Amino acid sequence: MFKEGCRIEVFADELRRRSEENQRNAQSDSTTLSERSIIDIDNSTAENLAKEKNLWIDISEVVTLGTPAPSGVENEVYLNKKGNFVYKVNNLMTSRCVSDFLQRILLHNSIFPQTGYELYAFTGFGNGNIYPILKQNYIFNAEYATPVEIDTYMSALDFEKVDEATFTNGDVIISDLYPRNVLKDKDGDLFVVDAEFKKAAAN
Repeated sequence: MFKEGCRIEVFADELRRRSEENQRNAQSDSTTLSERSIIDIDNSTAENLAKEKNLWIDISEVVTLGTPAPSGVENEVYLNKKGNFVYKVNNLMTSRCVSDFLQRILLHNSIFPQTGYELYAFTGFGNGNIYPILKQNYIFNAEYATPVEIDTYMSALDFEKVDEATFTNGDVIISDLYPRNVLKDKDGDLFVVDAEFKKAAAN
């Protein structure tokens, strides 16, 4: 029986623990695991954990999530008009593995809680081929924010501009903050609905 949703922090912590254990079990005393092996172990561990937690839906059910909406390279987006939210089916194209993806999402949620994601489920084709499905509130009557509005908004959050669409506060680097990913509602409030996150390199 499919059980909707799980706290991202809870799933991420359990995935990290199990993935590290599985990596240790797969590693012999005389060799180190390749990058590809580490990624495969993490993704297959995520698939097994999702199925154990009843957070797995068949790939054929994705189309029932809602009405297809404009999507990007990384996410297939489905609008649920009745519930006023969107589902985003992520292909991990810009993430190394599921664990890294979830850490990115946790950064998003901590900095932009107004557009925070919920972990809805996972889907895929099996054998570690896995797609996380996220749930996010839909911003009604929104238009794209202007670059100047984005700059002002990020400055108010104590982020400095690095280049056209990248900002940092010294700890986190946020990129891809183009108008298509930052919406403005009828009251003039801004909402970051999508971005790229990574920890800044330690000095």
